[in-house]
Amino acid sequence: MIPPNSPNPIQNLLQLAQDLRSPTGCPWDKEQNHKSVIPHLLEEVYEVVDTIENNDDPHLKEELGDLLFQIVFHCQLANERDAFQWDDVVNGIVEKLIRRHPHVYENSALTNSSEVLLQWDEIKKKEKANKSDQSILADIPRALPAIQRSEKIQSKVSKQGFDWDHPLDLFTKLKEEISELEEAIGNNPRMDGKKIAYDENIEEELGDIFFLMVNLSKKLSLDPETTLRKANQKFENRFQILESLIAQNGETIKGKPLSELDQYWAKAKEILKNRKA
Repeated sequence: MIPPNSPNPIQNLLQLAQDLRSPTGCPWDKEQNHKSVIPHLLEEVYEVVDTIENNDDPHLKEELGDLLFQIVFHCQLANERDAFQWDDVVNGIVEKLIRRHPHVYENSALTNSSEVLLQWDEIKKKEKANKSDQSILADIPRALPAIQRSEKIQSKVSKQGFDWDHPLDLFTKLKEEISELEEAIGNNPRMDGKKIAYDENIEEELGDIFFLMVNLSKKLSLDPETTLRKANQKFENRFQILESLIAQNGETIKGKPLSELDQYWAKAKEILKNRKA
């Protein structure tokens, strides 16, 4: 068990994970494995991101602690399987980062971040030189969120010259992809209530548009995940004002015609615009 007033915080955390998994530990923690706690790991990552975006230092400290525990917990699970332990993880990342920063730890001066990224990629290539799978896409985890994986795929192929030269070139391709989606939907699509029924061809064409929009974001020096998160927040802010405006009239949203909701939406948009002015 954790010794009282121990001066070693990380050792306390490692011991805590061990305690929770011990025979006399927590029933829930004892039932978990690497895969079962994936949702909690992802949730903690997004909560850290949320506090950073909100400039919320007190909660950032708390959420970083939650994320750190997830890492420690995975190390405890691995240690129980004799796969690796905490020290192996720490030593491994220290060695890798030193190896990939010769401009800091060796006599290899670089002048800007672009040179650093190029050197980083070259070092990674050398590290993977002995691996059987030589595809430049082989090391991109399939479990990444779709937008993030799309970014990594397109970044890697772009470095090989497989990319459009100018952002405006993408608009021609975008129009082409939109036309193909319209053609896939057709004039009389099969309906499932108010939705178009699932169609594999439609899914493929829409996927092409999503993929292209990630590339366009990169060309515009925008992070697609951040851009979409901001769009989500903007919609949420407007919709909450719309809800408030309708409630002030003693009414509810459900059952109102879309034309009337559009009028409330326009008012909400104007209110937000005035707040920013």
